[in-house]
Amino acid sequence: MPGLSQIDLITGFISFLFTILVLSYIVGDNPAFRLAIHAFVGVTAGYVAITIFRQVIVARLFLPMMAGTISDRIILAFPLVFGLLLLGKMSPRTEWMGRPVVALLVGIGTAVAIAGAILGTLFPQVSAASAAFDLSRGQGLGAVLGNIMTAVLALVGTVVTLVYFQFTVRARDTSNGRRGRILGFLALLGQVFIAITLGTIFAGVLAAALTALVERVQSIVLFIDMLFSQFIH
Repeated sequence: MPGLSQIDLITGFISFLFTILVLSYIVGDNPAFRLAIHAFVGVTAGYVAITIFRQVIVARLFLPMMAGTISDRIILAFPLVFGLLLLGKMSPRTEWMGRPVVALLVGIGTAVAIAGAILGTLFPQVSAASAAFDLSRGQGLGAVLGNIMTAVLALVGTVVTLVYFQFTVRARDTSNGRRGRILGFLALLGQVFIAITLGTIFAGVLAAALTALVERVQSIVLFIDMLFSQFIH
């Protein structure tokens, strides 16, 4: 087995140490776990800051303004001014300077989110639900019945889930805020679909976490084995 280099030894030891620090959370919150989390957050923040500075501020703002045309400089002057105004939010005395920029960012972000929800989620959901009833897509009776059952199940799940978030009550029952019998039954079905969905998502997250845990434990075992092999040979 080839010997470990100094870099491999250092990185392996750091990986081993921080894995143990993070896994120490099993016994409860402790200073070792907080040290690992603070180091991770600090390193991540530093990496993100350097990446943004090099790939956004320098590559997309400073360099084009120095080497670009007049029109490019005029266009890039707007994000430069907006960015300087946002720096005013750092002080209570000058935070008013960044309000228009924040309002602009929130407005644009809201518009993009609404458009994305409608065009990227609502319309494709309606299209997929209606396309599932296309009987010409199936090959044979079994495929046709399978498509119909899948389409009906998806449609019913969508409808009853939306009904679950409908809190309209009958006029004579406004004092207790209870749904009618039909809406109550449909809302109960919607709750079942929501529980199944959340359970499936949780199972996927748990499987991913277990996969990461197995990979970390395996890396620790391999590192210890390489250390023993290095000292023995």
